[in-house]
Amino acid sequence: MKVSLVMRTAGIATVAALGLAACGGGSGGSSGSSTSLSPQGSTFQQSLEQQWATKYHAAHSSAQITYSGTGSTAGIQQFTSGKIPFAGSDVTMTSQEQSQANSACGSTALTIPVTSGGVAIMYNLPSVTSPLNLSAATVAGIFMGKITTWNDAQIAADNPGVTLPSTPISVYHRADGSGTTDVLSGFLTATAPSVWTLGVNKEFSSWPTGTGATGSSGVAQGVKSTVGGITYAEITYAQQDNLQTAAIKGASGGFVKISPATVAKSINSGFSITGTGNDLAGSLSFTSMTGYPISTVSYVLVCSKYKNSGEGTLVKNYLTYAVGAGQGEAAALGFAPLPASLDTKAKAAVASIS
Repeated sequence: MKVSLVMRTAGIATVAALGLAACGGGSGGSSGSSTSLSPQGSTFQQSLEQQWATKYHAAHSSAQITYSGTGSTAGIQQFTSGKIPFAGSDVTMTSQEQSQANSACGSTALTIPVTSGGVAIMYNLPSVTSPLNLSAATVAGIFMGKITTWNDAQIAADNPGVTLPSTPISVYHRADGSGTTDVLSGFLTATAPSVWTLGVNKEFSSWPTGTGATGSSGVAQGVKSTVGGITYAEITYAQQDNLQTAAIKGASGGFVKISPATVAKSINSGFSITGTGNDLAGSLSFTSMTGYPISTVSYVLVCSKYKNSGEGTLVKNYLTYAVGAGQGEAAALGFAPLPASLDTKAKAAVASIS
Protein backbone atom coordinates (compact mmCIF):
# COMPACT_ATOMS: atom_id res chain seq x y z
CA MET A 1 0.00 0.00 0.00
CA LYS A 2 1.24 3.47 -0.79
CA VAL A 3 1.65 5.66 2.29
CA SER A 4 2.08 9.37 1.68
CA LEU A 5 4.24 11.28 4.12
CA VAL A 6 5.46 14.85 4.20
CA MET A 7 8.91 14.30 5.70
CA ARG A 8 9.73 17.98 5.73
CA THR A 9 8.40 21.01 3.96
CA ALA A 10 9.80 21.99 0.59
CA GLY A 11 12.63 24.45 1.13
CA ILE A 12 12.32 28.04 0.18
CA ALA A 13 15.19 30.10 -1.18
CA THR A 14 14.76 33.62 0.16
CA VAL A 15 16.87 36.71 -0.27
CA ALA A 16 15.65 39.78 1.61
CA ALA A 17 15.49 43.16 -0.05
CA LEU A 18 16.40 46.14 2.10
CA GLY A 19 13.45 48.35 2.90
CA LEU A 20 11.59 47.68 -0.34
CA ALA A 21 7.96 46.83 -0.86
CA ALA A 22 7.38 43.64 -2.82
CA CYS A 23 5.44 43.71 -6.06
CA GLY A 24 2.99 41.03 -7.19
CA GLY A 25 4.33 37.72 -8.44
CA GLY A 26 2.13 36.98 -11.46
CA SER A 27 2.61 37.73 -15.12
CA GLY A 28 -0.25 40.18 -15.21
CA GLY A 29 -0.57 43.68 -13.78
CA SER A 30 0.35 47.18 -14.94
CA SER A 31 3.72 48.39 -16.12
CA GLY A 32 6.19 49.82 -13.64
CA SER A 33 9.25 48.94 -11.60
CA SER A 34 9.44 45.54 -9.94
CA THR A 35 11.76 44.68 -7.06
CA SER A 36 10.71 41.14 -6.23
CA LEU A 37 9.97 37.81 -7.85
CA SER A 38 8.36 34.75 -6.28
CA PRO A 39 8.88 31.87 -8.72
CA GLN A 40 8.40 28.25 -7.78
CA GLY A 41 8.61 24.73 -9.15
CA SER A 42 11.37 22.16 -9.57
CA THR A 43 12.97 20.98 -6.34
CA PHE A 44 15.75 19.61 -8.55
CA GLN A 45 17.10 23.12 -9.26
CA GLN A 46 16.16 24.55 -5.85
CA SER A 47 19.63 24.64 -4.26
CA LEU A 48 21.10 26.32 -7.32
CA GLU A 49 18.27 28.87 -7.41
CA GLN A 50 19.05 29.62 -3.76
CA GLN A 51 22.69 30.23 -4.57
CA TRP A 52 21.80 32.38 -7.58
CA ALA A 53 19.37 34.45 -5.52
CA THR A 54 22.02 35.08 -2.87
CA LYS A 55 24.65 36.09 -5.41
CA TYR A 56 22.24 38.22 -7.43
CA HIS A 57 21.09 40.10 -4.33
CA ALA A 58 24.71 40.77 -3.36
CA ALA A 59 25.16 42.59 -6.65
CA HIS A 60 21.63 44.10 -6.78
CA SER A 61 20.58 44.93 -3.22
CA SER A 62 17.20 46.30 -4.32
CA ALA A 63 16.11 42.95 -5.76
CA GLN A 64 14.37 40.15 -3.87
CA ILE A 65 14.12 36.67 -5.41
CA THR A 66 12.17 34.06 -3.45
CA TYR A 67 12.14 30.63 -5.07
CA SER A 68 9.91 27.92 -3.57
CA GLY A 69 10.66 24.28 -4.33
CA THR A 70 7.13 22.97 -4.81
CA GLY A 71 7.76 20.45 -7.61
CA SER A 72 7.63 20.79 -11.39
CA THR A 73 3.92 19.98 -11.62
CA ALA A 74 2.97 22.68 -9.11
CA GLY A 75 5.27 25.17 -10.81
CA ILE A 76 3.72 24.54 -14.22
CA GLN A 77 0.22 24.85 -12.78
CA GLN A 78 1.00 28.17 -11.12
CA PHE A 79 2.76 29.56 -14.21
CA THR A 80 0.07 28.52 -16.68
CA SER A 81 -2.56 30.18 -14.50
CA GLY A 82 -0.55 33.42 -14.42
CA LYS A 83 0.14 33.36 -10.68
CA ILE A 84 3.95 33.40 -10.77
CA PRO A 85 6.48 35.23 -12.99
CA PHE A 86 8.37 32.10 -13.99
CA ALA A 87 8.53 28.45 -13.06
CA GLY A 88 11.35 25.96 -12.63
CA SER A 89 10.65 22.64 -14.34
CA ASP A 90 12.54 19.47 -15.23
CA VAL A 91 10.04 18.68 -17.98
CA THR A 92 8.63 20.57 -20.94
CA MET A 93 5.02 21.68 -21.09
CA THR A 94 2.35 19.70 -22.89
CA SER A 95 0.60 21.38 -25.82
CA GLN A 96 -2.36 22.18 -23.57
CA GLU A 97 -0.10 23.68 -20.90
CA GLN A 98 1.72 25.70 -23.57
CA SER A 99 -1.59 27.12 -24.78
CA GLN A 100 -2.61 28.00 -21.22
CA ALA A 101 0.77 29.63 -20.57
CA ASN A 102 0.51 31.69 -23.77
CA SER A 103 -2.90 32.93 -22.66
CA ALA A 104 -1.70 33.78 -19.16
CA CYS A 105 1.35 35.62 -20.52
CA GLY A 106 -0.49 37.38 -23.32
CA SER A 107 2.53 36.36 -25.38
CA THR A 108 4.35 33.17 -26.30
CA ALA A 109 5.71 31.32 -23.27
CA LEU A 110 9.30 30.10 -23.61
CA THR A 111 11.06 27.06 -22.19
CA ILE A 112 14.73 27.82 -21.51
CA PRO A 113 17.36 25.44 -20.03
CA VAL A 114 19.25 26.96 -17.09
CA THR A 115 21.27 24.04 -15.73
CA SER A 116 21.86 20.33 -16.04
CA GLY A 117 22.30 17.64 -13.42
CA GLY A 118 21.97 13.99 -12.61
CA VAL A 119 19.23 12.14 -10.77
CA ALA A 120 21.19 10.32 -8.10
CA ILE A 121 20.14 6.91 -6.80
CA MET A 122 20.88 7.42 -3.11
CA TYR A 123 20.71 4.88 -0.33
CA ASN A 124 21.45 4.27 3.35
CA LEU A 125 23.56 1.15 3.89
CA PRO A 126 26.25 1.87 6.51
CA SER A 127 27.68 -1.67 6.45
CA VAL A 128 28.71 -1.26 2.80
CA THR A 129 31.40 1.41 2.69
CA SER A 130 32.28 1.42 -1.02
CA PRO A 131 29.76 2.84 -3.52
CA LEU A 132 27.48 0.21 -5.03
CA ASN A 133 27.01 -0.43 -8.72
CA LEU A 134 23.42 -0.67 -9.95
CA SER A 135 22.40 -1.51 -13.51
CA ALA A 136 19.26 -0.05 -15.05
CA ALA A 137 17.49 -3.41 -14.73
CA THR A 138 18.44 -3.60 -11.04
CA VAL A 139 17.18 -0.06 -10.36
CA ALA A 140 13.93 -0.93 -12.14
CA GLY A 141 13.59 -4.15 -10.14
CA ILE A 142 14.04 -2.28 -6.87
CA PHE A 143 11.48 0.43 -7.63
CA MET A 144 9.05 -2.14 -9.03
CA GLY A 145 9.26 -4.11 -5.77
CA LYS A 146 10.79 -7.18 -7.42
CA ILE A 147 14.11 -6.88 -5.57
CA THR A 148 13.43 -6.66 -1.85
CA THR A 149 16.70 -7.28 0.02
CA TRP A 150 20.15 -5.80 -0.40
CA ASN A 151 21.80 -9.21 -0.85
CA ASP A 152 19.54 -10.12 -3.78
CA ALA A 153 21.35 -12.08 -6.48
CA GLN A 154 20.87 -9.29 -9.04
CA ILE A 155 22.51 -6.66 -6.79
CA ALA A 156 25.28 -9.16 -6.03
CA ALA A 157 25.86 -9.68 -9.76
CA ASP A 158 26.36 -5.93 -10.17
CA ASN A 159 28.82 -5.92 -7.26
CA PRO A 160 31.10 -8.99 -7.41
CA GLY A 161 33.23 -9.46 -4.29
CA VAL A 162 31.15 -7.09 -2.17
CA THR A 163 29.61 -8.46 1.03
CA LEU A 164 25.98 -7.41 0.99
CA PRO A 165 23.66 -7.45 4.03
CA SER A 166 20.26 -9.14 4.08
CA THR A 167 18.71 -5.81 5.10
CA PRO A 168 15.25 -5.24 3.60
CA ILE A 169 15.09 -2.55 0.91
CA SER A 170 12.83 0.37 1.82
CA VAL A 171 11.87 2.36 -1.27
CA TYR A 172 10.96 6.04 -1.00
CA HIS A 173 9.35 7.71 -4.00
CA ARG A 174 7.78 11.07 -4.74
CA ALA A 175 4.14 11.41 -3.76
CA ASP A 176 3.75 14.73 -5.60
CA GLY A 177 4.06 15.56 -9.29
CA SER A 178 7.77 15.68 -10.03
CA GLY A 179 10.01 16.26 -13.01
CA THR A 180 12.57 14.08 -11.25
CA THR A 181 10.10 11.19 -11.34
CA ASP A 182 9.54 11.89 -15.03
CA VAL A 183 13.29 11.72 -15.69
CA LEU A 184 13.77 8.49 -13.70
CA SER A 185 10.78 6.80 -15.32
CA GLY A 186 11.97 7.96 -18.75
CA PHE A 187 15.39 6.44 -18.12
CA LEU A 188 13.94 3.13 -16.92
CA THR A 189 11.45 2.94 -19.78
CA ALA A 190 14.28 3.44 -22.27
CA THR A 191 16.83 1.12 -20.67
CA ALA A 192 14.88 -1.57 -18.77
CA PRO A 193 11.44 -1.79 -20.44
CA SER A 194 10.92 -5.46 -19.61
CA VAL A 195 11.21 -4.70 -15.88
CA TRP A 196 9.86 -1.16 -15.56
CA THR A 197 6.29 -1.33 -16.83
CA LEU A 198 4.78 1.89 -15.46
CA GLY A 199 5.74 4.08 -18.41
CA VAL A 200 6.84 7.71 -18.19
CA ASN A 201 5.08 10.23 -15.97
CA LYS A 202 5.62 13.00 -13.45
CA GLU A 203 3.37 11.22 -10.95
CA PHE A 204 2.06 7.70 -10.49
CA SER A 205 -1.21 7.12 -8.66
CA SER A 206 -0.06 3.71 -7.52
CA TRP A 207 3.49 2.52 -7.01
CA PRO A 208 4.05 -1.24 -6.66
CA THR A 209 6.17 -0.68 -3.56
CA GLY A 210 7.48 1.92 -1.17
CA THR A 211 6.54 5.02 0.78
CA GLY A 212 5.57 8.33 -0.79
CA ALA A 213 7.01 11.62 0.41
CA THR A 214 6.67 15.20 -0.77
CA GLY A 215 9.57 16.88 -2.48
CA SER A 216 13.16 15.80 -2.97
CA SER A 217 13.88 16.77 0.62
CA GLY A 218 11.06 14.48 1.77
CA VAL A 219 12.32 11.34 0.05
CA ALA A 220 15.92 12.07 1.04
CA GLN A 221 14.92 12.52 4.67
CA GLY A 222 13.03 9.23 4.54
CA VAL A 223 16.13 7.40 3.36
CA LYS A 224 18.34 9.18 5.91
CA SER A 225 16.13 7.90 8.72
CA THR A 226 15.87 4.33 7.37
CA VAL A 227 18.74 1.85 7.17
CA GLY A 228 18.17 0.02 3.90
CA GLY A 229 16.35 2.98 2.35
CA ILE A 230 16.74 4.02 -1.28
CA THR A 231 15.38 6.89 -3.38
CA TYR A 232 16.10 9.20 -6.32
CA ALA A 233 16.80 12.92 -6.22
CA GLU A 234 19.21 15.59 -7.35
CA ILE A 235 22.71 15.00 -5.91
CA THR A 236 22.58 18.00 -3.56
CA TYR A 237 20.10 16.15 -1.35
CA ALA A 238 22.52 13.24 -0.95
CA GLN A 239 25.26 15.68 0.00
CA GLN A 240 23.07 17.47 2.53
CA ASP A 241 21.97 14.24 4.22
CA ASN A 242 25.26 12.32 3.89
CA LEU A 243 23.70 9.59 1.79
CA GLN A 244 25.60 7.16 -0.42
CA THR A 245 25.07 7.30 -4.19
CA ALA A 246 25.32 4.44 -6.66
CA ALA A 247 27.26 4.22 -9.90
CA ILE A 248 24.70 3.49 -12.63
CA LYS A 249 24.95 1.43 -15.80
CA GLY A 250 22.67 2.52 -18.60
CA ALA A 251 22.07 1.25 -22.11
CA SER A 252 25.75 0.80 -22.93
CA GLY A 253 29.16 1.06 -21.33
CA GLY A 254 30.05 0.40 -17.72
CA PHE A 255 28.97 1.74 -14.34
CA VAL A 256 29.35 5.52 -14.14
CA LYS A 257 29.48 7.68 -11.01
CA ILE A 258 27.55 10.92 -10.89
CA SER A 259 29.62 14.10 -11.22
CA PRO A 260 29.41 17.42 -13.07
CA ALA A 261 31.79 16.03 -15.72
CA THR A 262 29.82 12.81 -16.33
CA VAL A 263 26.52 14.73 -16.41
CA ALA A 264 27.93 17.20 -18.94
CA LYS A 265 29.09 14.29 -21.10
CA SER A 266 25.59 12.81 -21.12
CA ILE A 267 23.88 16.11 -21.94
CA ASN A 268 26.28 16.65 -24.84
CA SER A 269 25.47 13.20 -26.20
CA GLY A 270 21.82 12.78 -25.27
CA PHE A 271 19.99 16.15 -25.33
CA SER A 272 18.50 17.77 -28.41
CA ILE A 273 16.34 20.88 -28.88
CA THR A 274 12.83 20.28 -30.21
CA GLY A 275 11.52 23.83 -29.86
CA THR A 276 11.84 26.58 -32.45
CA GLY A 277 13.30 30.05 -32.29
CA ASN A 278 13.88 31.16 -28.70
CA ASP A 279 11.89 28.24 -27.34
CA LEU A 280 14.55 25.73 -26.27
CA ALA A 281 12.38 22.87 -25.09
CA GLY A 282 14.19 19.62 -25.77
CA SER A 283 14.19 15.87 -25.44
CA LEU A 284 16.49 13.37 -23.77
CA SER A 285 17.78 10.20 -25.42
CA PHE A 286 18.79 8.01 -22.50
CA THR A 287 20.05 5.29 -24.82
CA SER A 288 22.52 7.74 -26.40
CA MET A 289 24.03 9.10 -23.18
CA THR A 290 27.71 8.26 -22.77
CA GLY A 291 28.27 9.69 -19.29
CA TYR A 292 26.12 9.41 -16.15
CA PRO A 293 23.01 7.85 -17.71
CA ILE A 294 20.26 9.48 -15.61
CA SER A 295 21.06 13.06 -16.59
CA THR A 296 18.74 15.90 -17.52
CA VAL A 297 18.50 19.60 -18.20
CA SER A 298 16.34 21.74 -15.95
CA TYR A 299 14.35 24.63 -17.41
CA VAL A 300 12.68 27.88 -16.54
CA LEU A 301 9.29 28.66 -18.10
CA VAL A 302 8.95 32.36 -18.86
CA CYS A 303 6.83 34.82 -20.85
CA SER A 304 8.46 36.23 -23.97
CA LYS A 305 6.76 39.58 -23.25
CA TYR A 306 5.45 40.45 -19.79
CA LYS A 307 2.33 42.49 -19.21
CA ASN A 308 4.17 44.17 -16.33
CA SER A 309 7.27 45.61 -18.00
CA GLY A 310 9.08 46.07 -14.68
CA GLU A 311 8.55 42.43 -13.83
CA GLY A 312 9.76 41.42 -17.26
CA THR A 313 12.93 43.47 -16.79
CA LEU A 314 13.70 41.82 -13.44
CA VAL A 315 13.04 38.32 -14.83
CA LYS A 316 15.33 39.09 -17.76
CA ASN A 317 18.10 40.56 -15.59
CA TYR A 318 18.03 37.72 -13.07
CA LEU A 319 18.05 35.01 -15.73
CA THR A 320 20.81 36.83 -17.62
CA TYR A 321 22.91 36.29 -14.51
CA ALA A 322 21.72 32.67 -14.15
CA VAL A 323 22.78 31.60 -17.67
CA GLY A 324 25.85 33.84 -17.52
CA ALA A 325 28.05 34.20 -14.45
CA GLY A 326 25.65 31.99 -12.49
CA GLN A 327 26.80 28.93 -14.42
CA GLY A 328 30.01 29.12 -12.42
CA GLU A 329 28.06 28.22 -9.28
CA ALA A 330 26.84 24.90 -10.69
CA ALA A 331 29.73 22.49 -10.17
CA ALA A 332 30.20 23.21 -6.45
CA LEU A 333 26.60 22.14 -5.86
CA GLY A 334 26.85 18.98 -7.99
CA PHE A 335 25.20 20.47 -11.09
CA ALA A 336 26.84 20.75 -14.50
CA PRO A 337 27.02 24.06 -16.34
CA LEU A 338 25.11 24.07 -19.60
CA PRO A 339 27.21 22.92 -22.58
CA ALA A 340 28.68 25.96 -24.34
CA SER A 341 26.53 25.65 -27.46
CA LEU A 342 23.33 25.30 -25.42
CA ASP A 343 24.32 28.11 -23.06
CA THR A 344 24.81 30.45 -26.03
CA LYS A 345 21.27 29.70 -27.17
CA ALA A 346 19.93 30.12 -23.61
CA LYS A 347 21.58 33.54 -23.35
CA ALA A 348 19.98 34.62 -26.64
CA ALA A 349 16.57 33.36 -25.49
CA VAL A 350 16.83 35.24 -22.19
CA ALA A 351 17.95 38.39 -24.04
CA SER A 352 14.73 38.25 -26.08
CA ILE A 353 12.50 38.59 -22.96
CA SER A 354 10.77 41.94 -22.63
